[in-house]
Amino acid sequence: MLSNILCTDYNISMDIMTYIYKNFILVCLAIVLYVNSILRYKQHRRISQCVIAITTIALYLSIGNALQDYTKSIGNVAGTTILSYIGYTVRPVCLVLLIVMSGQFIIRRKYEWIIFIPLAINAIIYLFAFFPATKTAVYFFHTNDDGTLSFSGGPLRYTSHIVSLLYLAFLVYISISKLKGKHFSNGLSIMLFSVFIVLSVVIESFFPGENNVDYLLNTMIVAGTVVYYLFLYHESAQIDVLTGLFNRETYYHDLAKMKKSITGVVQLDMNGLKYINDNFGHIEGDKALSTIAQIIINNATSKMYAYRLGGDEYTILALNASKGSLEKFASKVKEDLSKTEYHCSIGYAHEMNRNIPIEDLIKEAEEKMYLDKAEFYKTSAIDRRKY
Repeated sequence: MLSNILCTDYNISMDIMTYIYKNFILVCLAIVLYVNSILRYKQHRRISQCVIAITTIALYLSIGNALQDYTKSIGNVAGTTILSYIGYTVRPVCLVLLIVMSGQFIIRRKYEWIIFIPLAINAIIYLFAFFPATKTAVYFFHTNDDGTLSFSGGPLRYTSHIVSLLYLAFLVYISISKLKGKHFSNGLSIMLFSVFIVLSVVIESFFPGENNVDYLLNTMIVAGTVVYYLFLYHESAQIDVLTGLFNRETYYHDLAKMKKSITGVVQLDMNGLKYINDNFGHIEGDKALSTIAQIIINNATSKMYAYRLGGDEYTILALNASKGSLEKFASKVKEDLSKTEYHCSIGYAHEMNRNIPIEDLIKEAEEKMYLDKAEFYKTSAIDRRKY
């Protein structure tokens, strides 16, 4: 009896060691994500919650895979079918959480529930595996001569993969759309993340039932989450929190890096921020700054990079842009501002042949902006010191 107990304990220990061996990378990545999410929870509440949820799901799936291996070995059809159902229905949830994590929905807030419809359809389809008449269309397990189970899948088995790829395509789309007016190189993280997930899904599709494949997919989910987490964190370090434009530090970095490609500079300075802050409070002042920034973002082309240098000062660097595009941008910004209660002074300078040093181009844009500001205060008869 003692030998049986020792043998059982030994087998359990070996199973645990095998699990740790197969999931070592997953566990290490999970620890890193848990620690970072907890440390940054107050600053990035939504991102931290999503990262913790995704990591927990991936770890749960990895444990579920180990349990499924066990239920297969003892010929437990019901347990194996249930564990497979959980795997097929829960994995796409990770991608939905990544979409929530990005904070971008494209669709209106009241229609956000639409994004969960594919998850519901996916869960319903895999319920067919529990009914004898429909299980061959999805998946089922049959008993081998040695008492173990083998997997067989029908055409609907790939529903989870299709749903995952749809969510992945949507995630890539909204992530790239966030890069308008920003560095397109930031999108490299999204591309790498997509490659990780797509490859793991393809491998899992063509090699069903292979033990190590399921472990690979779970690890890739967490690895992809690491990449996306780093992308969002790196992006937030470049962005002005209030306006969503690039910050002053990024401006100096880009100025040095892209100076040979800069053909135009636009300078904007808000008129009346002091008056709003003094009479209506800084919350209204922040609202004004955010509104102006959104107008800049809406009208900036893919060749324009917008920055908030501090206070009410904005700068746009245009790469290989024509003079006409700068004129159109300045005109559209003024037109959109006329529909609000705010006003900006604008000045721009252009040099296609790059014969003028970038410092002189910036100075020229500033001088034109100050002339526009002086004209505003002159025609409006407003005391500039109070306004």
